[in-house]
Amino acid sequence: MNANSTTKQAIHIVLEAAKDAGADVEMIHLADWKLPLYDDRDDTSTYPEIVHQFVKAVSEADGLVIGSPEYHGTMTGALKNAIDFLEGRILRDKQVAIIGVAGGSMGATNTVNTLQLIMRNLHAWPLPTSPSIPSAYNAFTPEGKLKDERLQARMEQLGQQLVQYVQMMNPTPEKQLR
Repeated sequence: MNANSTTKQAIHIVLEAAKDAGADVEMIHLADWKLPLYDDRDDTSTYPEIVHQFVKAVSEADGLVIGSPEYHGTMTGALKNAIDFLEGRILRDKQVAIIGVAGGSMGATNTVNTLQLIMRNLHAWPLPTSPSIPSAYNAFTPEGKLKDERLQARMEQLGQQLVQYVQMMNPTPEKQLR
């Protein structure tokens, strides 16, 4: 979870587009949360307070943007660990925008597909479009935009679509995305 994370840059593009579409947004960067390893304990109240804060933050969001680099053909272990703390009732009927980021030229298709499958298993609604950014180390300008204008537009469209889907599925005046 490095400070120059291309995944964080990609998520920022989507969140900015969602914000421009009227959503309240908050970035949850797993490096800031220091979650313990999930161990499927029977009494979840015994987890450290940081776990309860994380679960509450996700629970309160109307929609989510989830992104991950692809490591060895799948999402990061840190992201999978965080998702394991989220029961189906927490993600039920939440709209989820998914992004994959890869250092290689093939993109992060496995990561995107895996995250879509996990979200469906947790009763969330992954959006139909899930961009994958290939060759991510060279994909961004110093200002944090994607050099590929079509991919930049897809990422912005993803943020706009997330807001639209949240509004369609949960028509409340306040939209909170994380």
